[in-house]
Amino acid sequence: MNRFATLLTSVVLVAGCVASARAQIGGANTGGATHLDQEERQAGNWRRVLMIGAHPDDEDTQLLTILARGFGIHTAYLSLTRGDGGQNLIGPELGEFLGVLRTEELASARAIDGGTQYFTRAFDFGFSKSAEESLAFWGRDSVLKDMVRIIRRFRPQVVISVWQGTPADGHGHHIASGILALEAFHAAGDSTRFPELAREQLQPWQPAKFYRSARGGGQATLTFDAGGIDPAVGMSYRQIAARSRSQHRSQNQGTLEELGDSRSGVRLVERAAGITGPDDSLFAGIAAEEVGQDVHSVEAALTRRGIVLDATTDAAEVTPGEAMPVTLRAWNTSHDSIYISVAMFAHVGFTSRGDACSAEAVVAPGALFSCRYAVNVWPNAEATTPYYLEQPRIGNLYNWSTTPPAWRGEPSAPPLEASFTVRRQRGSGPDDLHARREVVARTRDPVLGEVRHPVMIVPAITMDVEPNALLWTSTRRTHEFLVEMEHLAHDSTTANVSLDLPKGWTAGAPQSVHFTQQGEHATVHFTVTVPLHVKDGAYRVSARAITGTDTLATYIYRIRYPHIRDRNVSLAAQASVEVANVVFPAVGTIGYVRGGGDLVPEALINAGLSIAMLTGDSLERGSLARFHVIVIGPRAYEADPSLVRAHPRLMQWLNAGGTLIVQYQQTPYTQGGFAPKPLTIVQPTQSRVTDETAPVRFLAPMHPALRTPNLIGPADFTGWVQERGLDFPPQWDKAWVPLLEMHDSGGPPLSGGLLVAHVGRGTAVYTGLSFHRELPALVPGAWRLFANLLALGQRVAVPKQP
Repeated sequence: MNRFATLLTSVVLVAGCVASARAQIGGANTGGATHLDQEERQAGNWRRVLMIGAHPDDEDTQLLTILARGFGIHTAYLSLTRGDGGQNLIGPELGEFLGVLRTEELASARAIDGGTQYFTRAFDFGFSKSAEESLAFWGRDSVLKDMVRIIRRFRPQVVISVWQGTPADGHGHHIASGILALEAFHAAGDSTRFPELAREQLQPWQPAKFYRSARGGGQATLTFDAGGIDPAVGMSYRQIAARSRSQHRSQNQGTLEELGDSRSGVRLVERAAGITGPDDSLFAGIAAEEVGQDVHSVEAALTRRGIVLDATTDAAEVTPGEAMPVTLRAWNTSHDSIYISVAMFAHVGFTSRGDACSAEAVVAPGALFSCRYAVNVWPNAEATTPYYLEQPRIGNLYNWSTTPPAWRGEPSAPPLEASFTVRRQRGSGPDDLHARREVVARTRDPVLGEVRHPVMIVPAITMDVEPNALLWTSTRRTHEFLVEMEHLAHDSTTANVSLDLPKGWTAGAPQSVHFTQQGEHATVHFTVTVPLHVKDGAYRVSARAITGTDTLATYIYRIRYPHIRDRNVSLAAQASVEVANVVFPAVGTIGYVRGGGDLVPEALINAGLSIAMLTGDSLERGSLARFHVIVIGPRAYEADPSLVRAHPRLMQWLNAGGTLIVQYQQTPYTQGGFAPKPLTIVQPTQSRVTDETAPVRFLAPMHPALRTPNLIGPADFTGWVQERGLDFPPQWDKAWVPLLEMHDSGGPPLSGGLLVAHVGRGTAVYTGLSFHRELPALVPGAWRLFANLLALGQRVAVPKQP
């Protein structure tokens, strides 16, 4: 994994569409008239709707917005997965790290459209062609139990499935979602199904109606107009929904906020016993319920009274054993005195003390109440990581075995919260207001001013082993490893740093590093030597730092984007090493245009190849003549506009004798006419091979790409991860030569996964094989095949142009 992320402040301020003040985004405030209007719509509303889909971005954002913002209905979206198996168009995160990013994108989307977000334990293992495969990978009852858990917790009267549960849904996850949604509708009210959920204080709950979205087919029985204006923000629900949809940035989902009419529809499928009569609205025939004080009525009351509540500390990242001050404030801008009592909720890793805050306080009109808690981080506290990543996955399910029941299915879990009780007079009364605020770090940025971040525990020293994923060729004896360290503690620290190595490997003596300041960096170099006849296989190289009686061995991966909240993922400070018999060609420096979620260039550099990253001026105006080979990353034609602009000169370079290797692209590649020889890319389920073990047939076994410098055979297709490949062209010009054929079980044979063509004096390669997954995962056969593709650049010298 490449250890970098865009370091931008995590602030989501939506002009004219402000998230709830309780989300603690932006400075402390009441939220004003817009917030009051939106909270009052849902305050005391007994109606609840749960929408169910398979992935982030499956949701009908427009319908969510109409229901939540338009009708004030408590509306939630349950995504079976966190989107871990998809692509990333904005950064390097893939797999579980992409799941963290997309979880936060959904949370940002819900803050705009007014919905609530939930998840199951299902891990997105990649594209699936059938519900049977999806349910086999996840375990049908496991995911169904999680869905029932959310229904019993949220207690919706109406369930809407995004998907139909038929092959028309395309993706196997979609089909499974549609099937399980109806099963969960019935199972949630059945006391014999999942009785163990009673230990989580969840009792059976039978929703009254089950609908399916009409966008997937079938005649709508109810339609909703999104073209109306939300008077609080002056935008239509369609526009607000577009802004919510645009939070899915990692999926290239930026959407225009169009004016005009737009409609969403649903189709009634089933009703619970006793629900009769015409179905002329979602809640027709459903009896109203008694509703007590809820979070929306509390927030609305606080805004009406002009009471601002806040809970802050000074640093976003704190270390074990550290004492951190937490300040609770209540500003009474009303004309009447109020009475305030507060409490701290410190979860695992924190202990709070605050005797001065224990008594009820009177706050006069215009006065500011403030008290301070001393919060200690446990000396043995683990670094903060999303709760669903605290334990290793069990197959394709996240492990929630140690997760508190109240957190299961939530997007995230706040480590520190403050509770405020606001009264009009001393002693409890029926109009008491009970509110919570997450404790956030409040800091001053010289450019941005006040910024706020979640509080996270980090180790005193974070260590990153580089390279963190290394293909080590069998003929190589030594390799340099770096331990890049960042000091995160406030006091000074002396650390003795060493590497833990496989038996017989050596790296020299431990090295001492002394830190005096927080934020200080240091890099320690080790030369690792392997035995003379080291065996091929997978190995680990781990770093550790001994500081007094503590041993530190943690790396903190920071996920930072401007449209989501900051998140850290805690990892072992180690590198994966694969010793393998791979021969690389002598092709000089390789030009590389990075694609989306593309860690291939770092993998190539780590393996010892010379890589020059091409973008902007270097791609559009720099000399290409020095390159024999240029590699285009996955979906780069969508991720890098300079590649589109440079296309004519890139084709000139190719025709003059270059070798151009294009990894998988989507329809913009062919629609834009960027393929050097015609080919067609479509995106139905048949255009990819999802089974990473699918047999491979060699169509042109004597082709140089399969013979030199590495002789490719069936064994080179063992150990592949997630898939064989995707976006295989179904049709191509006769100039292209297909080299391989493969297919999923029961599917048609696909031979467009690796195509080679002569273009002028040059060679073009288009490959849908998932090198962007296989090379960072250190799959030896994928490396051997990719090395052969690079070797095609040895065959023709590139003239001195352009």
